[in-house]
Amino acid sequence: MNDNSITFTSNIHFVDRKIYSKLVKKNSIGYWHNVSNILKADEFYTEGIRTCTGGGIVNPFKEAEGFHFWDDKTNEKNFAKIVNSLFRFVKNPQRALLVGSKELEGCPYSIKQFERFKKVFNERIKDVTLFERHRYENSQTHLHYSLNTDTWTIFSQYRKSDDGRCIQVKNLKNLRECFCHIKIADGDRLFIAGKEISPKDAPDIFD
Repeated sequence: MNDNSITFTSNIHFVDRKIYSKLVKKNSIGYWHNVSNILKADEFYTEGIRTCTGGGIVNPFKEAEGFHFWDDKTNEKNFAKIVNSLFRFVKNPQRALLVGSKELEGCPYSIKQFERFKKVFNERIKDVTLFERHRYENSQTHLHYSLNTDTWTIFSQYRKSDDGRCIQVKNLKNLRECFCHIKIADGDRLFIAGKEISPKDAPDIFD
C-alpha cells in the first residue's frame, strides 16, 4: 500500500505539571539565537512558549522535528530561511501542530509571527492543529512529542490576573480560557486530563 493512501492521526494530551515533568528527559529545544531552535528527533520538548511560536511537523511514526522561535525582529527578517530549514529537515510532512503567541505590550512581532507560520503550514501541510494566542498576559505552554507513539503532551497554565491563582488546563473550559483560537486537525484526537474530547463535545474546535 502506498504511504500516501494511509491516514494517520496524532494524539494530543493536555496534562498537569506532574505528568508532563515525568516525560521531559532529552532533546530540549530553546528559543535563544545562540541555541538550536529546530530539532529533528524521535523525541523532543520545549518549554516557556509565551509570546513565541512553537510546535512541530510530523510524518507519523517516520520522522518529526520540533521548533521554538522567539518573536523578535531577527526572526522576522530571517523568516524565509527559517521556513526553508523546517521543510529541508522534514520535506513532506503530513501533520503539524502550532502553539503560542500573545497580545502583549512590547511584543509587536508575536501575533504576526504566529500568523505567518500558520499561513505557510496551511498551504503546505494537509492537517494542522492550532492552539493560537494565549488569552492572558500570565500564560505559557510547555510541550513534548514522541514519534514512537505519535503523541503530543502539553502542559498549559495561565492567570486571569496578577493576583489570581495559577490555573492548569485540566478540562475543556480551561482550554477555551487559555487560548483565543483552537483548531484540532482532521483525524487528531484530543485528550484533557486523560479524558477524550470528541467532536460532539466541542464541534467548534474540530476541523
